[in-house]
Amino acid sequence: MKKRLLLWLTLLTSCVASAQPVMVWYASHWPPFRISEGPYAGQGRYDVLLQQLMQALPQYKHQIRQIHLARITRISALTKESHCTFGLRYTKERATKGLLSEPAALITNLEINYTPSNSKAVKTFASQPLVNLKVLSRQQDLLGLLEADRAYPKLVSEHLDKPGSNLGSSSMSTLNPAQLLNAKRVDYVVDYPHRLAFFAKEAGLNLLFSSRPIQGLEPVSYGYVVCSKTAEGEQWMVDINKVLPELKQRQSYQDAMLLWATDSEKQLLLQHYPEFSLLKQVQPEQAETLE
Repeated sequence: MKKRLLLWLTLLTSCVASAQPVMVWYASHWPPFRISEGPYAGQGRYDVLLQQLMQALPQYKHQIRQIHLARITRISALTKESHCTFGLRYTKERATKGLLSEPAALITNLEINYTPSNSKAVKTFASQPLVNLKVLSRQQDLLGLLEADRAYPKLVSEHLDKPGSNLGSSSMSTLNPAQLLNAKRVDYVVDYPHRLAFFAKEAGLNLLFSSRPIQGLEPVSYGYVVCSKTAEGEQWMVDINKVLPELKQRQSYQDAMLLWATDSEKQLLLQHYPEFSLLKQVQPEQAETLE
């Protein structure tokens, strides 16, 4: 009798597990926000935040699907599979074609990054606490770099790969921007300072960086969970928005938000975190998708 009861309980548990709904997450290797390769795999800022979010949604079985950064935007737009992605910035296209959560991640904004060993860059930025990117991109003695296949604020993207502009784009999965700066093949990189620090660490470089804010950009921005605009995606978004407010109050969530950040970035994040933790609505900002 006991054996039959044990068998019945085992079968019941199996049936419940198989009936558990699946929530699909799309992700890409984009260090140090998302790290799916190398010795730090799974230790990216968004990796840790997503793990906490998934743990707060135990009613679902979670599946993470890795997609190359250059293809994730196109695949997300074309696939019929319901899915969510953690940490995307606001764009009008994403707000129209997908469902955006309340702000789920706080990030410092893009900055101009250069090395103090580059005399041309030092001379250019020495007297500029804020950098006018329109003026900078027209300096023909300098060469700037942005990562391709990403969404950028309009005041950044409007100078990218344009005639007369020194600001070009490239994949950073094949070209390490820290190595390019170190070799003076480029003079400045527009990105988050902690990404440059990570790339230097990855390349084994003991490299110092200086950074300057970009005129017209707010000091911080936000990342969202973006889900498919389907009946399934709508239910997922309801459940995600139910747990995010409480998650953002946890010390562990705040600690994860600081992962890999430089000291100056940590200071900004801690300064703005109390306001971020209470935000419930999408915060529209000028940004566009480069594709």
